[in-house]
Amino acid sequence: SIVIITLTIIIIITASSSNRDEDNRDGGFRGFDIFFFPDLFWYFSPNYYSQERRIERKENRGNGELNFLEAVFSFLFGDGNPNSKLEERRWQQIGSVITNNQGAVVAEQIAPYLDNLGEKYQQEYEDYMLPVLVRYNGKPQVSPDGQIVYYFPELQVQASKKIDEPVDLFLEENPWQFSAANSGQIMMSAGLGALNLVGALVLGNLLTQTVGLEAGGLVGFVQSIYWLLLSYGIGFLGIPLGRYFWIQSRNQKIASRNRERLERVRVLADPSESLQKKIDFTRNFAQETVIGKENVIYGSDRDLLEQEFELIPPREQEEE
Repeated sequence: SIVIITLTIIIIITASSSNRDEDNRDGGFRGFDIFFFPDLFWYFSPNYYSQERRIERKENRGNGELNFLEAVFSFLFGDGNPNSKLEERRWQQIGSVITNNQGAVVAEQIAPYLDNLGEKYQQEYEDYMLPVLVRYNGKPQVSPDGQIVYYFPELQVQASKKIDEPVDLFLEENPWQFSAANSGQIMMSAGLGALNLVGALVLGNLLTQTVGLEAGGLVGFVQSIYWLLLSYGIGFLGIPLGRYFWIQSRNQKIASRNRERLERVRVLADPSESLQKKIDFTRNFAQETVIGKENVIYGSDRDLLEQEFELIPPREQEEE
């Protein structure tokens, strides 16, 4: 786009200069009022690009640097969603929390990994635990004090065979990044966009002054697609600018959700008396699950022979 615009501008100026010389000989031709245009060629001068290339070569010596095309693409469209695997992380961490607690948890232990917990009355009834119960085949159990704990037999069996897995205290979302390109590459991309837009505006000014001239060849072609070139120039800067403000808004929401989850962790760090009783009550379920003879979990509160005897089918017990 920049090359086409520049060549067209050069052709128009050359043609208009020839016409101006002829008109001056005939009594004078006023010419074009574009005194600032020659400064644009500074961007195409060898000194300008040699300096930029030195900076680029120096920066590209580091590891993980983007090349020119990658940097421009990153400047325009970004580098994708940093939380594309958020749901996968969420359920993995929730599953690890449950298995680390021997298959029995309270809602407050799961809340730091969830998003919207609903209205206040929904939080009181712990409605937000329903998706977790459905996903992991959990069962709610009521304590003698009327508190609810959640029991996951399948994960309890798995927990008996695994070592505790490290789990983050809460599900932390990553903020969106404007671009993976370094500051020099971003400035270069923005400079190219500005140059393209200024060139398109200058070209539009020249094209309006050449209406009376014969426009053919490249000039005629560019004149037919001028609005496409101008739209491209505006979009080259407009898209990143719009993304920047969109990212700022989105990151504020991400930071807010992260703070909410962190607050739920603090509730666990300093539990109230009722919450501590709920947590203590979960230990009853962490010791008594049996799912199939091949997945037996023995408790420590009874004799081993007694537990083995309970596994024998009733008919076999009668025969004995």
